[in-house]
Amino acid sequence: MASAPFSRGLHEVAPNCWAWFEPPGSWGLSNSGIVRIGDELLVIDTQNDVPRARAVRAAAVDLGGPDSVTTVVNTHEDGDHWFGNMVFEDARIVATTAAADGMRTLRVDPRRLADVGAEGSALRRWSRWRASIYDYAGWRPVYPTETFDGAHTLKVGDGEVELRAVGPAHTGGDAIVHVPEAGVVYAGDILFHRSTPIVWAGPVSRYIAACDVILALDPAVVVPGHGPVAGPSGVREARNYLSRLLDHAGRCVEAGTSLEQAYRSFDPGEYRLWPHASRAFQSIRAVYAELRPDLADLSWLDAMEIVLTDDAS
Repeated sequence: MASAPFSRGLHEVAPNCWAWFEPPGSWGLSNSGIVRIGDELLVIDTQNDVPRARAVRAAAVDLGGPDSVTTVVNTHEDGDHWFGNMVFEDARIVATTAAADGMRTLRVDPRRLADVGAEGSALRRWSRWRASIYDYAGWRPVYPTETFDGAHTLKVGDGEVELRAVGPAHTGGDAIVHVPEAGVVYAGDILFHRSTPIVWAGPVSRYIAACDVILALDPAVVVPGHGPVAGPSGVREARNYLSRLLDHAGRCVEAGTSLEQAYRSFDPGEYRLWPHASRAFQSIRAVYAELRPDLADLSWLDAMEIVLTDDAS
């Protein structure tokens, strides 16, 4: 597996494949990818705000020239992976049908981020922190121009890459990008490398299955949505964590345990030191929403209040 320092900026992870890292990979600090095929460049995920998107665009131009970026793939509908699309709107922008639909139903408009949550709440503090580090001046949504479902061969220049829709899992419209000749998978948020994943949509079983899809491709390099470059072992770690969580939540559902009790009693085992352990609450909530929705009747605002209060403690 090619290794790359986990420092901000562009790093080559395989021949003609790069990752743009945004350490430490916490809330909203996501990775992007660049793949060179002939004279054209494919950009994977466009960052969370305009300045970060422009930085990725500048790095791409340095690699291939001003007209080299012809194609963008958004791996899913979370804003930190597509809010930079306006910087790339001269390219075709590709995402799953479900992701494109999700982008049009924003839970939070980033231009009003500082006002999210009740005054004095953990959510309001978190939102204001995000508003202080991300710049949405002049931002407007730019949506995908092409969509796909299932497996899709994407032609770029004189070559191609393979796209796989693997959602709903992390979100409703997750996809991965496979570059077979380089042995690289850009996993989007199917992989938070050595950081606690979060399941917005679920089912968790689909998230686990998405990890299996990546492992079946036998990649040498996996670029996660957050965190440093990984190999198959990193994917297995994430899969094991999710399996542990699903087993625990399933037992709690059968016992009629409350959602919060299920969360408080969850033992992540060897993964307990991963950052953002409180994200387990939302992931367990996804299991409850699937199996016992009557026990998971909680708004997104209330769920995030628990996640963020514990995340800050």
